Amino acid sequence: MAANWARRRLSKLTLLEWLVMLAIIAVVVALIVPAGKWAASGDIRFPVRVFVFDAAHGTPIANARVGIFWAGPWHPSKRLDEQPDQYDPRRRVREEFSGVTVTDGTVVINYEFRTGANYVRPTMYAHVNFAWVHVQADGYGGVVVPVRHDSLPTSTLREQKELIVPVGLMPVE
Repeated sequence: MAANWARRRLSKLTLLEWLVMLAIIAVVVALIVPAGKWAASGDIRFPVRVFVFDAAHGTPIANARVGIFWAGPWHPSKRLDEQPDQYDPRRRVREEFSGVTVTDGTVVINYEFRTGANYVRPTMYAHVNFAWVHVQADGYGGVVVPVRHDSLPTSTLREQKELIVPVGLMPVE
């Protein structure tokens, strides 16, 4: 009996009443169904200016070999001897991301940083903490240092025009 009543009532609804019911159902479904999770990734090519200097005397070092490579951020809980290749510049530096300093101790390398955003952090960030700089010069010890320790919004990078990484080397005796 109730089913017949409902069928007769539904058949007499106007177009407007059907649209209102549909809107109500859509709102209820939207409230019940959880929001979709999303992520976006890409890359940004950005200039990194490496300034290499003699840490004992504060003078620029010309002809220092500089390379930038990708490796995961280091964390105190990581043991470097478990993944010896991760920070090995001989295996990681690509030719296109390397250069030699000029007389003022600088070299500019256009490095390709990975970027990403997601539903938790919708602003696009460049993962500069995954980029490491290797510097080596004749008569000095070599060093591997991160470009930065945290990711940066790509908008901040664009405002800065370039990232500057100062690296001091100690003379080898």
